[in-house]
Amino acid sequence: MTGARGTRRILGAGLSGLAAAITLARAGERVVIHERRDGVGQQFAPNYQGLLAAEGDAEGYLRQLGFAPRYERRSVTKLLCCTQRRAFNLTLDEPMELVLRGGTESLEAGLAAEAEALEVEFRFRSRPAPRPGDIVATGTCHTDMAAFGAYYENRDFPRDTFLYMHDERYSPRGWYLYLIPMGDDRVKVVNCCSQPHTRHVRKLLFRAVRERKVLRDILGDAKPVATMGGVGGADPARSAVRGGALYTGEAAGFQDPWRGFGMGYAIESGVLAARALLDGGDYNAAWRGQFRERLRADIARRGIFWLFGNRAFEHAMRPFHDGDRVSWDDINPSGWRKTLLYGLFYRLATARKKMLGYW
Repeated sequence: MTGARGTRRILGAGLSGLAAAITLARAGERVVIHERRDGVGQQFAPNYQGLLAAEGDAEGYLRQLGFAPRYERRSVTKLLCCTQRRAFNLTLDEPMELVLRGGTESLEAGLAAEAEALEVEFRFRSRPAPRPGDIVATGTCHTDMAAFGAYYENRDFPRDTFLYMHDERYSPRGWYLYLIPMGDDRVKVVNCCSQPHTRHVRKLLFRAVRERKVLRDILGDAKPVATMGGVGGADPARSAVRGGALYTGEAAGFQDPWRGFGMGYAIESGVLAARALLDGGDYNAAWRGQFRERLRADIARRGIFWLFGNRAFEHAMRPFHDGDRVSWDDINPSGWRKTLLYGLFYRLATARKKMLGYW
């Protein structure tokens, strides 16, 4: 079905669906997005999330893919790094950029405005069944990982700082907790866990707030003024084409099972699916060529942190001390060590996933 003969249907108005819609509409296609919610950006309470350092700054990354949305973002230059044993301050060589997800100033809202300017039609409270030629961007269909967060009133935590913590007492088997500023008068603290610990993620967050001195020093006796939560799934199949429909983002299992950083996979897979429809190309070949190796590396890291837990992070951060200046490249392995380690732990992690059903 082409634009001249009909309408392109996209199921889901998240990052992936919006990226696909804009790509198609820019090529002259008539596009309709079906979204089960009442509007765009409602799957999240407003919160900042990080793009991977490898993706570069958000504006440049989006521009390379053909997008120029208006949305709220901020960057942090300091890292309050917390292992299970210690807490220390680092300065980042490159600022870490955080983009707003959810709400009227979010990245989703900015992309939706771009789509509307291209006369993409939105049909809310609509959940049609997929059919051949559709792009399915409906999000995760199962839970591999969960996050729960709480907002606190706080003006004292430095606005240029990001707290990042690995402590298995609260984020089991290599997952993490983080705290970031939200505007001038609030902070958000979020705990992240994977199966089989997801059902305890809320309890573990508040336990960390009570027990870890670094969090008590920041939050004191304050009570949360709001909470948020979300789930994700990471299970990339051999094929992202099913029944003639093209699946993108978490609907295709494209997610980072190590840290839950799936924004890049969502946006890129939406673009690639749209291009495949436009030129009759092989969508599976396109996504494998663009980001399969990144996915494999994320899965390998999940295997490392599952096996070694906090010891992996303690070892990686051993050379660094309070006041040091670092880049992410200083922390991650490279060269033949990376090839050897990631190859081994990718196989280990995928074998465990097949055996237990979760990462």
